[in-house]
Amino acid sequence: MATAPTASAPETSASTSRDRLLTVVVASSGLFLVALDFSINVSLPTMRDSLGASLISVQGIIIFYHASRSGLAPAAGGLGDSFGLRRVFLWGVVAYTVAVGLISLQDSLGAIIGLRVLQGVGAAVLFTTGPALVVRAFGRARRGTALGVTLASVSAGQLTATLGGGFLSEAIGWEAIFYARVPIGLAVLAIGLFALSRDPRKRDLGNGGRRFDWSGAAVLYGALFALVAVISFARLDGLLSGLVIGLAVLTALLFAGFNYLQRRARWPVLPRGLWSAPGFAAGGVSNVLVFVASFLTWFLFPFFVTDVLGRGALAIGAMLAVVAGASTAGSIIGGWLADRIGDRVVTAAGAAVTAVGLLWIAGLDAEVSLPGIAVRVGLAGAGFGLHQAAVYSLAMRRTRPDHAGAGSAVMAVAQTIGAPLSITFGMAIFTWREDLALRAGIGATDAFVGAFHDAYLAAAVVAVLAGLVVVTVRRRGA
Repeated sequence: MATAPTASAPETSASTSRDRLLTVVVASSGLFLVALDFSINVSLPTMRDSLGASLISVQGIIIFYHASRSGLAPAAGGLGDSFGLRRVFLWGVVAYTVAVGLISLQDSLGAIIGLRVLQGVGAAVLFTTGPALVVRAFGRARRGTALGVTLASVSAGQLTATLGGGFLSEAIGWEAIFYARVPIGLAVLAIGLFALSRDPRKRDLGNGGRRFDWSGAAVLYGALFALVAVISFARLDGLLSGLVIGLAVLTALLFAGFNYLQRRARWPVLPRGLWSAPGFAAGGVSNVLVFVASFLTWFLFPFFVTDVLGRGALAIGAMLAVVAGASTAGSIIGGWLADRIGDRVVTAAGAAVTAVGLLWIAGLDAEVSLPGIAVRVGLAGAGFGLHQAAVYSLAMRRTRPDHAGAGSAVMAVAQTIGAPLSITFGMAIFTWREDLALRAGIGATDAFVGAFHDAYLAAAVVAVLAGLVVVTVRRRGA
């Protein structure tokens, strides 16, 4: 973007203000498009029945998408820093839109899983370059607010997906949740083409015409893809299965190879100076931990609504919509507060609010009303949004403009790894606790409630750790 200011550039001209606003609009639209994939969570049963697949095999639709999204994020960030964020962002929109359009035409699980890899590539590009565009467009003083508004679009997309996904899937078929995104993707592409300014010349970014480390990016893609696969299949097959052990060995070898290449690369995929930026490392760790704690609500909580309360999909959708709506508001407020009272304070406060909300959810039982549940999940959602805006600001506020893509990539990877870790971690505690209760002769409902309590209690502890990280781990100048 030719008009995007650096961290020290003035932000006074009308044209620059217009360009900054358009950057937020385009980046938010891209993240909104990616977040619409939450509609698949409510459509998996329909897909399973339509494709004649088993519950285990259909989960590959989720696993390979997140693995691909995690693996490509660093490459997307590096490509954006080297060749222009605008160009890479637009290609990400194309990849995502083509993928969802083709998926809607398939009747084979294998073909869908393969195309989900391509969709994950597009999602990684959008989720990495979107925030990076905003970081590069705004000076330090306003980055928190801009990032808060941009990240709020993720929760808005989740809200839309939660409310609309089930309706489309039931009224039309699972294919609708994919082809309905094609016109949205085309709209984002059109807006991006005409609204985003051209990428700055490399020397204007201060990267000296840096080249891209293709070999390092390829090895890191494989390593992160394998890591997410290990985490996911460990939950399905067990830690000692041959598949999990083999993938774990492959993951270790690939990370070792990547480390070897990075030490010798002139232009490493993850720039060495990135980690010295004040708040970056602490922000990345905190981001992983909050996702591990919070994602529990998206996969375990719906079963509480159905198995304990005896409610249906409408109640689940309503409660998850409360989570997404509260998170949207929390993101906007969190970014605004981060610019005024400090990134670390707001990040820690967001983690604390999340922990309180999760702890409150842990106390749910069969007698609770839906309004009572809504208040609890809403508090957890608001804390998550508050944390997300502030932690991105913490990690990215002092990141160099020519490292914006790489920094955003690390934050994106933290999220995509945190989600499967949450499922594996949460289900391990839940299953262990429920089995103990059932063996002790406790009824199924009471056993579920007890296991649910323990899983959410553990999640609350993890959220507390996410806050402690940012107030105890500091670098000079932070």
